[in-house]
Amino acid sequence: MISNHQVIENTIAMIERLDEPWGIKDSTSNHLYMNMAALRYTNTPDTFDVEGKLDNEFPTEWSELADDLQEHDRLTAEMFRRVTVIETHYWNGNSFIAPYISEKIPLFGQSDKCIGTLWNAREVHTHSPLIYINQQKPSILTTQASVELFKTKELHVIFLLLQNLSCKDMAKILNVSHRTIEARLNILYQKSHVHSMHQLKEFCRNLGLDKYIPDSLLSKGIQFI
Repeated sequence: MISNHQVIENTIAMIERLDEPWGIKDSTSNHLYMNMAALRYTNTPDTFDVEGKLDNEFPTEWSELADDLQEHDRLTAEMFRRVTVIETHYWNGNSFIAPYISEKIPLFGQSDKCIGTLWNAREVHTHSPLIYINQQKPSILTTQASVELFKTKELHVIFLLLQNLSCKDMAKILNVSHRTIEARLNILYQKSHVHSMHQLKEFCRNLGLDKYIPDSLLSKGIQFI
């Protein structure tokens, strides 16, 4: 029968050359291993020895999420199945927060006992039923808009508009008046050279803004899904 140590060693050999973030934690939430992509993702210094460290012992900003990250470990071990969350923080050393999908998978040793968790992280993709009709690939959500045509406050309105929210709902979320939203929409019409909300949505989708989410509307944290 394969030993628990061999399970860990075999798992490390499997993930060490993968280009997505992967790591291993033991049954008490201590880190055992991170591949190079995971070190970059977590912005962990190369000189820091991750082995035997808990999340709150990392010299990184995301360590403030330690309680929720360890709850993720606990649920994975207790439920004996994959558990998925959305992690929103400053990943990959970026100065802006972004959501990532993170999955934890139970690692089983002798006698089918859970000896730890295997975790990974990947960018959040947008999915629409149209991708099956148009044979398009799912796109990656981004908090950085590459379009210089619009100001930040206008991009906020565009994001909410593409979620099919009413002017009243937009005003409530952005904490501004209904008239302010209408004024920003008029500016957007002028800049886009369109005359209706439908045309504006289509114009923004063609610019790829349906993949954009303002980081100011995001909150750092862990969301179980």
